[in-house]
Amino acid sequence: MKRCIFAVFALLLAAIPSVKSQGAATPRYTVEDLGNFGGQVPTVTGINESGQVSGVVGGNRAVRYTPGVGWQDFPALGGFSIANGINAAGDLVGYRFAAAGLRAFRYSDSGGVQDIEPLAGGSMSLGYGINTAGDVVGYSDAAGGVFRAFRASPGLTAVELPSLGGAFALGCGINDAGQVAGLATTAAGIQHAVRIDPGQPTPVEIPSFDGSAGTSAACAIDADGRVGGQADLSASPHAFRFFGGSLTLLDTFASTLSNTESIAGGTSVGWYVRASDSAARAFVHKDADGSLDLNTLIDEGTGWVLAQAKGVNASGVIAGEGTLNGAPAVFRLTPTATEPEDTTAPVISAVTATPASIFPPNGAMVEVAIAVSATDDTDPSPVCLVTGIDGHGAPASSALVTGPLSGSVRATGGATYTFAVRCTDASGNEATGSVDVVVPPDTTAPVITSVTATPSRIWPPDGSLVPVSLAVSATDDVDSAPVCVLVRITSNATTADDSAITGPLTARLRAIGGRIYTLTVRCTDAAGNSSTGSARVVVPPDTTAPEITGLATTPSAIWPPNNQLVAVSVRVVATDNVDASPRCGLTSISGGSADDARLTGALTASVRAEKGNVYELHVTCSDRAGNSSEAVAVVPVTKEPPVAQLIRLLKKIKAHKFHPHKKH
Repeated sequence: MKRCIFAVFALLLAAIPSVKSQGAATPRYTVEDLGNFGGQVPTVTGINESGQVSGVVGGNRAVRYTPGVGWQDFPALGGFSIANGINAAGDLVGYRFAAAGLRAFRYSDSGGVQDIEPLAGGSMSLGYGINTAGDVVGYSDAAGGVFRAFRASPGLTAVELPSLGGAFALGCGINDAGQVAGLATTAAGIQHAVRIDPGQPTPVEIPSFDGSAGTSAACAIDADGRVGGQADLSASPHAFRFFGGSLTLLDTFASTLSNTESIAGGTSVGWYVRASDSAARAFVHKDADGSLDLNTLIDEGTGWVLAQAKGVNASGVIAGEGTLNGAPAVFRLTPTATEPEDTTAPVISAVTATPASIFPPNGAMVEVAIAVSATDDTDPSPVCLVTGIDGHGAPASSALVTGPLSGSVRATGGATYTFAVRCTDASGNEATGSVDVVVPPDTTAPVITSVTATPSRIWPPDGSLVPVSLAVSATDDVDSAPVCVLVRITSNATTADDSAITGPLTARLRAIGGRIYTLTVRCTDAAGNSSTGSARVVVPPDTTAPEITGLATTPSAIWPPNNQLVAVSVRVVATDNVDASPRCGLTSISGGSADDARLTGALTASVRAEKGNVYELHVTCSDRAGNSSEAVAVVPVTKEPPVAQLIRLLKKIKAHKFHPHKKH
């Protein structure tokens, strides 16, 4: 917050050495001592167009300086009051201890003190900025223990302003268009400067020079919406101006710390801390001149050391703090009246950018150098500066002004960045020009060098669903890691449940013999360009027939031959290299006449017991792939019982005197 800046600078001011100012040969400003209030030197917080200055003495009393009157306080504000700003009418804004507690206030000579109540659920409010209409901005606590920026118009209650989603937001500067400068924390707790435009649901987020990870803060804003403050550069806060979507570094002094305190009509003022001796110095920045130490723009021998410029109005009058002959003092600088004789602006003949085209569009920040050819009728060396970079809708962090004639832009495919330049001659005449830097879009698709499937051959073809994974090798001219996914599975013969995509590069395939699956992958780069490739998974066909290892009938022979139909069943034992249960069945019966035998089931038949008939029962076993093998079971019709046949056979064996160890 601004109050924290004041506290830091009080230490800086105490460290300023009492040295002779190195003034300009032709001074641009006259310097005036604004004196003190009751022997105390005020801290300056703002200046209006008529030269009135707001401030604080003793850290607890609001005061105002009026030309011809001097410093005055306002007893109506009570025992503790802080004035943080002043508008064109001389009205003050700040905060004080009121009967209900800490309250933001608006003070006018005609209306007196008007306290501003906190937001709903809050207990305190603090005011920081005020515009010509009397609109006040500041911050208040609110329900849920958060702090929120507010805007309060005369006669109306405070209205909460948009934030960045964090626990804290502050509005500390407002222009007559209602644009608010301030700061807010993100959901991640990082503080960023913001500009809140009327009617917009979200603020314009102003990052640091270190990107979104760095912090920034802003309280300065002018009528055109230029915003000023400080932003991290290599983790150290440095003065900036934000305008037209571009963040411009105003600290060209190689300092350790700096801040932009106020902006009016494009003129920015603030302070920086010299690296050489840690001394604080006031500066002014104009596009025509760049950033200049104000001590070099006043007469030599005045005894002044200008430490901190705190406010500037549209006429260029600057108020601030420093030392006069070694003692703390408050100054007001007034531009010297000059009558320029030269009224002709420089002529810009060419503006070029290096590089003018950026490739590859990989999202990196690329430094661009600008060269300007300009001539002037009187000034041999007009000064040219980059004043802004228009990203044509790109985020503000995508384009940064990094030097007088340089900038950094993000290599986003299809983007165009317009660098605006201004050339100014010694008399202040200006000419403008611009140059475009383009980032061609990425139109080249990734190159797929290989797609492999594991497994690429599925065995056995048993109809089960088998998991398959894919490995893809792909390269791209821009994207180091194109994203590849499985998008389609086709085959020479398939049904809906034979294949399924189960992940970005995984699938399940049914093991059906003779099936060939084609798995198609698509690889896409960050720009959306894509290419396809594929891998095949083969399921070899099953060509081996089942093996019939056992065949028996019941009965094995038919007796008596009574011409009756006899039921016969067949038992089959069969194995297969793939199919665990090959299917077996009777296919035909031969023997006897046409009406002597018929099939009654898969493995049953009915045959006639006619003397002398011999029946052959033909059995076929098939696997799931359609491979088959055959066998024949013989069932004779005997003229005597099977037992009698067996006895007769045994008698023959005995008569033959069969011996197991005798060779026959």
